[in-house]
Amino acid sequence: MAKTGPGRGPQISKEVRRLIINEAIHDSRNMPRRALAVRLEDLIEKMGEVSPTEDTLAKMISEARNQQPSELDQPWCVGACAKYSISPDIVPVLMKMKKLRATEGAIGKLGTITIREAQWVARLYPAAEPVISVLTSDDNGRLWWLSVIVNGYVLRERVSEQMNEQYPNTSDLDSLYFANENPFSDASLNAWWSKIPTEYRQAVLDAVEQERSVNHEDIKRHKGRTLSEEEVRMINDCFDAMKSGGLNALNEFVKQSPLAQENGMIQIILAILYSKAVWRESNDRQINKTQG
Repeated sequence: MAKTGPGRGPQISKEVRRLIINEAIHDSRNMPRRALAVRLEDLIEKMGEVSPTEDTLAKMISEARNQQPSELDQPWCVGACAKYSISPDIVPVLMKMKKLRATEGAIGKLGTITIREAQWVARLYPAAEPVISVLTSDDNGRLWWLSVIVNGYVLRERVSEQMNEQYPNTSDLDSLYFANENPFSDASLNAWWSKIPTEYRQAVLDAVEQERSVNHEDIKRHKGRTLSEEEVRMINDCFDAMKSGGLNALNEFVKQSPLAQENGMIQIILAILYSKAVWRESNDRQINKTQG
């Protein structure tokens, strides 16, 4: 879709604004703003939207990144629980998570637990625990997956605050993680993926591809060692399968690769996939409106 020319362009949709803030403060927070603006232009147009100009995108990226930090994004400690209504019942889980993240090579880029994150752990843990139990029985693995789920809600709330919404709309995240008994079964995943419109699906895949190099480093930190040539090749093969054939191709490749199964590549790539598909429902409505 063509970009707007000089002068006053069309109003920027809520979905596009959400995408820009999301990328600016989280997924691509360390990318230079001009480089991110070029990437966003491509993503927005593949969503079927008209992209703002590069200058407008760069300005919006700067505005999102320069927001006054919230006190909720300060590091969490037990002493903060009373003030921020964090149940003492969740403190043992938070302490285990804090200890794991302090371990060299563990968790990677998730970093220090914030007050905001601790609030979401307290809210989500009762519902998330049964879901996580299906994925792994390893204690560290369970904490890692809890962090992945919680991180989606944390980001949604931060973006929602910048958009001056009354509360974050988490309906899509709720459905992804908690609407069925096993959200990571082949049937559930394929049903979810099939609901994403073809044009938007490609935009999601392109965004996932941007995380390839980051994923290499995350797995390296998680293992606490340099990856073998076989592991590097396996990771690249998983991303190549996803890029060329979508979720079905990734599933088929992992079924044939014990090393991919051992490293939980389905779950790792799906966590990325979920985080990139946060605009799905809004995009569905926009496409239906266009077709109606």
